[in-house]
Amino acid sequence: MDQKHDHANQILSLLENQESINSLQVAQTIGINHQELVGYLLQLEAANYIITEGLKKDQLFLNEEGNTILNSQSGEYEIYQKVPEGGISMTDLQKQFGIDQPPKQKQEQGEKKEKQVEDPKKKLFDQGFGNAKKMGYIKLDKGMISKVANDMPDKIKQELQSFNEIKLGSPQAKLLIERKLASISTIKYFEVKKGVKYNSKFREQFAALTTEQLLSGEWKDCDYKSINLNAEGEKISMGNLHPLLKVRKQFSQILIGMGFEEMPTNQFVESSFWNFDALFQPQKHPARDAHDTFFCSDPELSEEVDNTLRDKVKAMHQTGGVGSIGYQYEWSHEEARKNILRTHTTAVSSKMLYRIAQQYKEKGYFPKKYFSIDKVFRNETLDATHLAEFHQIEGVVIDKNASLGQLMGIIREFFRQIGINKLWFKPTYNPYTEPSMEIYGYHPVLKKKVEIGNSGVFRPEMLAPLGIPEDVNVIAWGLGLERPTMIYYDIRDIRTMVGPEVKVETVRSNAFCVFESK
Repeated sequence: MDQKHDHANQILSLLENQESINSLQVAQTIGINHQELVGYLLQLEAANYIITEGLKKDQLFLNEEGNTILNSQSGEYEIYQKVPEGGISMTDLQKQFGIDQPPKQKQEQGEKKEKQVEDPKKKLFDQGFGNAKKMGYIKLDKGMISKVANDMPDKIKQELQSFNEIKLGSPQAKLLIERKLASISTIKYFEVKKGVKYNSKFREQFAALTTEQLLSGEWKDCDYKSINLNAEGEKISMGNLHPLLKVRKQFSQILIGMGFEEMPTNQFVESSFWNFDALFQPQKHPARDAHDTFFCSDPELSEEVDNTLRDKVKAMHQTGGVGSIGYQYEWSHEEARKNILRTHTTAVSSKMLYRIAQQYKEKGYFPKKYFSIDKVFRNETLDATHLAEFHQIEGVVIDKNASLGQLMGIIREFFRQIGINKLWFKPTYNPYTEPSMEIYGYHPVLKKKVEIGNSGVFRPEMLAPLGIPEDVNVIAWGLGLERPTMIYYDIRDIRTMVGPEVKVETVRSNAFCVFESK
């Protein structure tokens, strides 16, 4: 029988005629370290031979100095023994301990006094001398040290010799702790009781049934470990959704629930034509400047758009139409072909409107609701609330009866579903919508109104060149994805959401985004 089985059997044997046993006593009885015993207890408990209950208690332990005194004598008693019956001077007593008096040095005027290094022998002597007086061994009278009485015992050593009988809180314990000869430590141990499968003899339990055991028939006499079918499997390291993607998913579900269909937005590089010109934004507009837009160098120019569409957009910019006089400037074909990183997802909306207009020619009019959530790029200065690339949410409704009132109703319903009820609308100017409105919501943390989006009715000057019939209106609204995400997950600096400052553990631990409608 190997040592492991031997110790297991010893533990079970000690428990045979007992209701419970103490692990500290067991370790002492079978002569092994308590920590080693814990390993055997865990093995027996896993096999249901025993059950354990963790306990702890405070216990008095001898320090190194206490053990030294126990094996020899205390410092005060050594001083007591060195004092002769006729008494002794302090100088002569110190000499018996190898302590010489340092010669007095004359200090010159203005000379700094050197700091004396304390002699360790002197320090021990002073400590022992003080204790000897305190314990009543010696007395000091007119410079002479004498014994209080002869044949006195070493009181501290006597206390240490009965150390195992000293109880916590007793005067003896307080004395030893005060003298730093002992200290209190908390020890952990187990109360051991019989388990449901208790037996005085240990039988090894196998983790699995093997082919050899089946063929030989050995399995009939073997014990097997029970299988916990409710145990959780090992956690698998897997990818986690970024907070932006969690909020994006929730917004998508809300918009789909409101009857919107998602537009394809996977083209980050866009021509200036679809990003600006098709939206009736003049080529001299400040937003088209390199200070606000990222221009591509390779390829610098985009492919040609349909000539008829291009000419209609050009005419609307130069001379106007549908009751407008346009911008009255020379429209540049080359400027419209410049490739850029799209500055808004409205570039996708303009393409979708052109595609819808082509379908109207074949199938006739039908209403439509679209949305998009994707990246846009602007040449912004990075700070706690601005990035050069961010996400934009946009909704578009194409309907003959679409109106400003309907737009406000859709916006209110969307924000209601993400928990924002207090909304305000403020007139503003956009190149491609008229009328236009900024959307403000009440921020519960900042306790004030903050701008949360923009909206408006697409201008006839934008819709007509794309082929949208005059009796069909298009309303639209948009907002950023980052700001709601920062509010929901209490993120103070937008720069910590992307790039090298993203904390992977935070991404893993962030909860799913579930907005509560009010």
